[in-house]
Amino acid sequence: MTAGTTFSILTIHLLVLLQAQGVTLESAVLLGTLIGPAQVAGRIIEMSNRGRHHPLWTLTAAIMLIASGLVLLATGFAVIGVALILYGAGNGIFSIARGTVPLALFGPDRYAIVMGRLARPALLAQALAPVLAAWFLTARSPDAVLTVIAVLAFFNVLVVCALWCVSRQSRT
Repeated sequence: MTAGTTFSILTIHLLVLLQAQGVTLESAVLLGTLIGPAQVAGRIIEMSNRGRHHPLWTLTAAIMLIASGLVLLATGFAVIGVALILYGAGNGIFSIARGTVPLALFGPDRYAIVMGRLARPALLAQALAPVLAAWFLTARSPDAVLTVIAVLAFFNVLVVCALWCVSRQSRT
């Protein structure tokens, strides 16, 4: 849910957030175009492994890439393109993990029910996030929005760690 939230915030507000960091509009647009090819590259790299590892590894890689990119962006990393490429690659891989992790953890019999239950809060969060971020942009600052999404990304890392723990306990 929080990964989708960060994605919808950046999708809508990326140009404003980059301009607030001193990037010109033209450069912000150019930098924003790095996300799509990075998503595709991330998916290609993931698919080239042909399922040789557990989907939790895919999720872990995705969340770590997203978090790395967002933290670099929030901390004013000088090479914004690298931050956006990491973020984009993570999102591309996350799109695969979003479907494979529930299947691996809950099996095919419960897959549709689990996916349906996961979809509602995630879709609501994605719909509300850009509006709340716009309010936060005006009430606070672009840096505050970047900090919030970096914190959300770090929270995702903690959630994946918890998921690993739960997964290991259920196997024993």
